[in-house]
Parts: sequence; C-alpha cells; structure tokens
Amino acid sequence: MASLVSLVMTDIVGSTRRWAADEVAMAADLELHDRVLREVVDAAGGSVFKHTGDGMIAVFEDPAAAVGAAAAIQCAIGETTWQQADGVQVRAAVHTGVVYQRDGDMFGTAVNRVARLMGACPPGGVLVSNAAAGLLADRAPEGLRIEQAGQVELAGFSTPEEAWALVGAGLAMVQPAGEVVAEPAEQVGRALPSIDDELVGRTDELAAVWDTLTSHRLVTLVGVGGMGKTRLALEVAHGAAAVFSGGAWWVDLSVATSPEAVVPVAMAAVGALEAPGRSPLQAFCDRFTDRAALVVIDNCEHVLSAAGELAAALRTAAPDVRIVSTSREALGLRGEQLVAVGSLPEGDGVELFVERARAVRPDLDVEAHRDAITQLSARLDGIPLAIELAAARCRSMTPVEVLQRLDDRFKLLRGGRTGAERHRTLRAAVEWSYSLLDDDERHVFDTLAVFAGGTLIDGIARVTGLDEFDALDLVDRLVARSMVVATETALGMRYSQLETLRQFAEDRLVDTGRSDDVRDQHLDWVREMGAWFGRSKFTPDGTAAFRRFCGEVDNLRVAVAHAVGSDRHPVAHEIVDAVVEYAHWRALWEAADWVQPLRLDHGWTDAAALCATFKAAVEQQRGNLRDDEFPFGGVPEQFVLTLGRVATWQCLALLFSGADPKQAGDILDRVTMSTDLERFQCEGIQLYVGLFRSMRGELDESEARRLFERARAVVSFAEPTRDELFLARAYMLAALGAVPFAPAEATVLADTAIELANRLGAVLISDVARVAASMARKVSDDPDARFAATRQLRAEVAAALAEQRLVIACSLATGSMELFAPADPAVAAAMVAAYEFHIGHSRWAELGASGVPIEQYRADAVSRAPSVSLHQAVEQVLALLDRLIAEER
Repeated sequence: MASLVSLVMTDIVGSTRRWAADEVAMAADLELHDRVLREVVDAAGGSVFKHTGDGMIAVFEDPAAAVGAAAAIQCAIGETTWQQADGVQVRAAVHTGVVYQRDGDMFGTAVNRVARLMGACPPGGVLVSNAAAGLLADRAPEGLRIEQAGQVELAGFSTPEEAWALVGAGLAMVQPAGEVVAEPAEQVGRALPSIDDELVGRTDELAAVWDTLTSHRLVTLVGVGGMGKTRLALEVAHGAAAVFSGGAWWVDLSVATSPEAVVPVAMAAVGALEAPGRSPLQAFCDRFTDRAALVVIDNCEHVLSAAGELAAALRTAAPDVRIVSTSREALGLRGEQLVAVGSLPEGDGVELFVERARAVRPDLDVEAHRDAITQLSARLDGIPLAIELAAARCRSMTPVEVLQRLDDRFKLLRGGRTGAERHRTLRAAVEWSYSLLDDDERHVFDTLAVFAGGTLIDGIARVTGLDEFDALDLVDRLVARSMVVATETALGMRYSQLETLRQFAEDRLVDTGRSDDVRDQHLDWVREMGAWFGRSKFTPDGTAAFRRFCGEVDNLRVAVAHAVGSDRHPVAHEIVDAVVEYAHWRALWEAADWVQPLRLDHGWTDAAALCATFKAAVEQQRGNLRDDEFPFGGVPEQFVLTLGRVATWQCLALLFSGADPKQAGDILDRVTMSTDLERFQCEGIQLYVGLFRSMRGELDESEARRLFERARAVVSFAEPTRDELFLARAYMLAALGAVPFAPAEATVLADTAIELANRLGAVLISDVARVAASMARKVSDDPDARFAATRQLRAEVAAALAEQRLVIACSLATGSMELFAPADPAVAAAMVAAYEFHIGHSRWAELGASGVPIEQYRADAVSRAPSVSLHQAVEQVLALLDRLIAEER
C-alpha cells in the first residue's frame, strides 16, 4: 500500500568506533538513545517505524511536525548524560515522499533518498529535502527556520538534491554545499578496501589509536610483518569514514617499486591528477585541501624515507587531515605517535584460530580440541598471520595434527633475513606453510612475487609457462590454503599475495637463482600485452584492452623499470609507445617518466621519438614547459615529419602551450599519415586546431561548417569498430565540432562521450566532452535554458575544482563567459588574465564577444594576474554563479 508521509531518519555518528572502544557503555547509551528518540517522536505525533542499527526511521503525517521532531531530537541528544565520555552525536534528515509498506517493512525511493540525505548531514545538524521544505511554506515550528544549503549529490540518484538546513537553538550549523564538501556515506569510503571478516582482539590498540588521533595528527602502527597492522588500520579507517566529514582514504604503498613511485601510487589511490604549475606531491596534497579527513598510508617500510616525505607534506598542506601509517619502524617525523602492534594475548589468539578454522571447517568440535588450540596459539607466539595459516590447515587436518607438525616444521630459520626473533618466528610460520605445498604449487607461489598488485590468470599462466587450466588449478589450491588472495574485479578474478607472503616468495626466487629469469618472463608478457593493445585499437577488443591497461598499470611500471635497469631501453620505449594513447586519455602522466632519461646510444628509434614527444607534451600539461619552438623534446625533425603519431603529439603540445593553432595545422599538412590510427589522430588534432581557430574568429562560416561535417564523419568512421574508447573520442571530437552550428546535437554527442568515458575510466575524454557540452549550452537564447546552463556550469566547475582538475575548471569557466561576464566584468577579466598568465591561453576575444567592455578591466586584471592563483580565480567565478542563480530563483 502506497502513502505520502514525512520521514525523519537519524544515525549515531561513529557507532562502529564506539562499539569497538567500549561495548558495555555503547550498549547502555544505545538503549538510552532509543528511549529518548521514541519519547520525542511520540510527543510530536509521529511513530517510530523501525530501528536501523544505531539509528531510527520515524513517520509523520505533517511535515512541520517531522521538522519539529528532528530539531527536538538533536536538542534532547545534546541535553542527555551519556555513559561514554565524549557523549553521543547523531545526524538527521527529513524528507516527504511516497512509501510502500509490505511485510512489516517500508520501501521506496523516499526511504533511499532520506538515507542518502542523512549521510550528507554533519553531526548535530538537520538536513531537509526540497520536497519537505516546499510543503512547509510559513509553517516552520516556532523558533526554527530553514535556509538553503545548496545542492547535495546523493549516491544512486542521477540528479543532485536541493537541500535545506534547519536553523535553531541547539542545532549544528550546516554550511552550504559549495563551502563544505559533505559526501554521501557510500562515497566517503570509496577509496577503502572492504572488510571481509571481524577484527579479533586489538581493543586496546584500537582505543589507543582513537585516543591518540584526538590530539595528534600522525599515528604510526609499528610491528613486524604479519602482526595485523593493515587489518587494524582498516578497522580505524572504516570507523573514521562516518566521523570525518571528508571521509577516510587508503594509500597502499606495497605496489611502489621505488621511492620515486610513492607519489604516483598515492595519487592514483586517491584519484589526484597532476595540474599545471603543481608538482605531483603538491597535486596529491591538493586533494585534501580544506578536507577534514583520515588518510591511511599502508606498507611504508620498504620506502620509508619517501613515505615520510609524503606524510610530512600532507600534514603541512592539509591541517585538518589526520594520518595513520603502518610500518615495521617509525617514519621518523617530529610529532609522530607510535602504537605498537604486538602478539595477541592467549585468549584472543584462541578466538582468532577458532573463527578462522570454522570458516574452512564449520563442523569443527572446538571443545574437543580446546587444549590443542590453546597450545597452538602459544607456540605460534600470538602472531595473527601464523595463527591464520595454521587454522587454514584445519580444512584437511585436526588441530592436534597441526600441533604435532610444529615439532618438525615450525623452527627458526638460520642464515635468513636478519632481525628480531619475532621476525624470524614469522618467517618460520610462512616457511612451515610453504613446506606443505608440492613442487608445482611452490613454482606458482614463488613466481607470483614478480606481479605488482597481482594479475589475472592468463598473466600467471604466461609467466609460469603453464597451460591456463593447469595454472588455474594450482592457483585455486593456493587460494584454498590462504597463500593467495582472490579478488573479483570487472575484468575477472585477480590473484595476489599478502605483502609478507610476497616478500617471502621474492626471497625464494633470489635464493634459487630464478629471480632474473622470472622477471624476464614477466617483461616478455608485458611486452606481448602492449602489442595486443596496439592490435586491439579500432576493433571490438579495444574496450577490453583499455580496461586491461587500467588494471595492469602497476605491472607495466615494474616491467619498464626492469627493462631500464637491465639496460634494455628499446624494450622500455616499445612498451611505453604501446600505451601512450591509453595513458593520455587515462590522464596517467607518470607513464611519461618511466623511460626517462632517454638512452639513445644507438641512435633514435620510432618508439624513442614517440616517448620523447609524449614526455614533452606531458611537461606542457604540467606547466613545466612553455617553449613553443619546434620540435619538442629534442626529437629530430625527420621523425616528426615521417611519423604521424609523433607529429600529432607535437601539435597537441603546441595547442596546450598557447601557441598559434595555425602552427600546429602547418605541421600536420607536411606529414603523410600511414595508418588508420595516425589518420584518426591527425583528424582529431585538426579538429582541435579548427576549434581553436574558430574561437579566435579566424574561420569563415563555410570553413566552420566543413569542420562540423568532418566531425560528424568521425563518428560514422568509429561506430562500426565497436571500440568504446575510440567511440568516446569520436563523440568528443564531434561534439567540439558541432558546437557553433548545432548546439543541441553537440550536447547529445558530448553526453554520449561522457557516458562512455566514465564507464571506461577515460578521464581526459570525459573532461573535454564536458567542456564541449558547456560551450553548447551557452549558445541558447532561451532564459530557462540559460538558467539551466548556469546551474549546470556551476556544478561542473565546482566538481572539477574539488577534484583538482584546474585546467578543466578554467576551460569550463572561460568557455562559458556569456553566462556570467556581463553581470560582473571584473571577475570575468580576472579569470581570463589568470588563465593566460598560468596556462598561456588567451581568451580575451571570447570575453569581448560576450558583450563586456574589456578595455576597462583588462589592464588592471593583467597587472594583478601574478598574485591571483587559478584556484582563486575559479572560486570567484563560482561565487558569481551562485549569486546569479539565487537572483534567478
């Protein structure tokens, strides 16, 4: 049965952490919390429909009563005395909509919407949906009022919610969405690995971490490998996701092959992108500017100095960020607080063994084997990894049999790694489990050490030299023995090793003299994969190839490093040559650094020329190279004029350097394209050139229309290939070409490109398509359409700025000045001057075309440009857009 009701939903902030810190106090507080909320709801004329873990949903017929009850709940929570020292805080939301009741439960979009809205509310506050606010009019309860809080993105909903904040005594302030990033609960933890099992023990350590984080900004979990530092940090992170408004973020440095790889790995983990004039480290830190967040930096020990520099820079740049790192030793930073993660107490060790053993053998008679399990926990020194490996053997052995084998297998190694006794004890635990493998299983286990971040079964088969079905059988047996981790991905099951086990396997490769051979096999596999990438372009396999590239970036990085380290530079160039286009559209600029410095002892090659040009183009994007002299990157001119791919990269760099676009067109006119790929790239760059010239007013109407028809033809050429990356690029280019004459069609083309690019993860295609869509929307003269375009522009610029895509944010703003420049010419002039000063692109002509008397503002804006950052210029535009939107309403 459907009915229109007003819903109030609440949830206790940080309940996971509170349960872990003091379960008895939390149980008492939850009981009191439920009683207080029920009394408030009953008094307001509503009814508590259900409890949701540590919160509740209440139903009201009158939205005014619902809003009053939400405010009363927050006041009552603040006035109540709680068992826990830091009290209890809740977040709350109110929404009016249609719900469906069935089998004693409530369903419908309204329930989902109020839950998402609640997730975006700060502790102590109340957010009200647009639907509920519209029904209140002047009926807000006495002493309360509602104010606009801006648009809030709700996970799972295609359009943002126009949210309202409840203001009154006892309520926390809710900042407008444009000022404070309030992410939905499902998005806050998007960077966190999932928790697949309960944390056993560690209550003292968990409480110590939380207590220390209240007064210190850097906490390092220290202990030998296998003690569960990562698992403990993961528990902290998931608890923090509900406490910190900026969420919790996970940076796994186990895939960093060198200190130089730490920053690129960290950037990839948090979705940071390089920006002109900002170093990669600064770009990583920019991701957390003005965020109150927790950042976990895991597995620091093998890149200790670089990890310390990363943490130190983050602390300096983001004062509201807290950091938890895991390492076998301290990072050595001033103010760093250490929490030791040592052996589990006997009771916790027994509990861990029982839980893990029952996972593989549910019918295990624990009481019959209690003594053996207790002895096992003691003999294994309370090391979680050793206990879990022993428990996994209960699949085919009894605990008594496992205990009996310890006399023969669980002995300290001699002549292995140096270190503390506990380190050698852990190695003994791994050695013991390893000794239970047969020769074929050991061969696969050892070989897996060369894969950075694991891989799919085809990669394992290729490097081990096994038939794929034989490899799958052996990997399956290793997974069953907890020696390999299987993770489901969009490409299929990915197989990897825990870091401690991977290090053990790596030592085995060295000890047996197989390390170089296996790494050579890994390099050959990556080289073959690169060749497949090239063959797949313009074919139905192109989509899978790009996705595989995205999934194998870590393996590509280590393979190229091995090629360079073993003086096989042509192979390194060949691999990077194969992935240049993928890296570009993925915005993976670090690929340009993999083969640097170039080694050309035997002369230039086609691949080396492309790599050098790609490097120069990337430096152009980074803002490190503004020289528009031809050619770039020291590439001899004959390569530029005979290789279409090199020429197109040269021209792309020219366009982004702010040079005359005609110069790029002249280069392309001198080059003969020999392949379909080169011809398409040439077509794409020529469309870019045409667009730049059109924006400068250098093309007459007939030339611009020919450009439009060529853009349409690109889509027709791409559609039969069924390569989604190729299609996305084609739609993006067609959208750019269609803007001057068919803005409605340009919008459709751009939206298609964005949809395809987002599905693939092609960041740069999506960004450029958004610029095209923004340019198309501004063309309309319809007031309603312009108002919608203004709101859309505001949302897209704000999103680009939040994700530190400054070039895109600036392109969006300067490409749509007709929407805001007449309202405040000084702000528009400041934006154009800053863009020209920092990027090198001139947009004064477009500003003049928007009707602004630019000469009155240009001189002052240009003089101030050196002191105005791009970030500040964009923020001024956002403030102006907010004002215009408010006035239109």
